[in-house]
Amino acid sequence: MRKDRDRWESRHNRESPDFDDPDPLLTENRKLLTSGIAVDLASGFGADSLFVAEAGYKVHSLDISFRALSALHGEARQRGLDVSCVVADLDEYALSKAYYDLILVFYFYAKPLMGPIQDCLKRGGLLFYATYNFRHTSVKPEFNPAYLLPPGGLSPFFPKLEIILDEPEAGPDRNVSRFIGRKA
Repeated sequence: MRKDRDRWESRHNRESPDFDDPDPLLTENRKLLTSGIAVDLASGFGADSLFVAEAGYKVHSLDISFRALSALHGEARQRGLDVSCVVADLDEYALSKAYYDLILVFYFYAKPLMGPIQDCLKRGGLLFYATYNFRHTSVKPEFNPAYLLPPGGLSPFFPKLEIILDEPEAGPDRNVSRFIGRKA
């Protein structure tokens, strides 16, 4: 955990927050958003958290980086949004079952979390997920393949969800997998 935290703190100390750039999967599918309780897993600086909070959700933003969450907390307060920030290592954090109306996961993949992610959705809840897949090493050869989604996309990991959108190989380099699902 310490090694992961140090790596992400270092990265976030080098970057400036971009609070106004939510993932296109969210902006392109805004009509699906309603209200309720959302969780943004591995939120980073939290542009996605802010976007769904502005759409009416109470948001729990989880990330391993204190620096990123501190910046997000300040921005959410300034905008008057309901965003709670939790410093957490997702490899060790227990997600509450059937608790969330919306789950966001962008550019984070850990196979052991795939089951718990779908289990923490309430009936009717939505999952928005986009992450790099196995093709990403053709774009960034130095990227650790352990953090890349294997062939087949995201839908096989979420059999309990009704598929709204499933793009196993999206983007100009086909190196991103995108998924939206609803818990029946």
